[in-house]
Amino acid sequence: MDKLKFQNIDVYLGNNELELKDESDVEIYILDQFFKGREEYQRYIDLYGQISGLEKSVILIAHGDTKDNDWIYHDKDKEYLVQEWINSVDGKYSGLLFCVCNPGTHTPKSKKSILMIPDSDVDFVGDGGVFTGRNVCFDLYVPEIGIINSYEIEHEIEKLERKLESKKRECI
Repeated sequence: MDKLKFQNIDVYLGNNELELKDESDVEIYILDQFFKGREEYQRYIDLYGQISGLEKSVILIAHGDTKDNDWIYHDKDKEYLVQEWINSVDGKYSGLLFCVCNPGTHTPKSKKSILMIPDSDVDFVGDGGVFTGRNVCFDLYVPEIGIINSYEIEHEIEKLERKLESKKRECI
């Protein structure tokens, strides 16, 4: 698996034809697709990172599937459990984003990092490697809270903002 490190985000790239040369490629081809129309998800992950002391996000880009009731991804003709990848990076990043098909609608768990999980298939083909096809729905899995969907996100952001403000006052 190739690991690309950028200032604001890291990328784990499985055997995929996508070429990422610099951080602007990541922003254009990936982050825009994750957060366009979902800016509140990015805001939530950023606030959570400030409170928890975690920085940056990381994206796993790989072909995914369901096998034996497990969510798997492919890298160099081998299969790996998504949950094992999560366990290896949990607590190193504020957000773990998945550009990995999830046909079994799996909900993995984490102890410290937020997970941004697709609800099904992610079409990652076409011009410049941008998403095409259906509009992918993402849910946030937050440790100790569970799934936060788009209907609850604004309320949850307000709670994090109050928590961050309280934390800042304690430091004064």
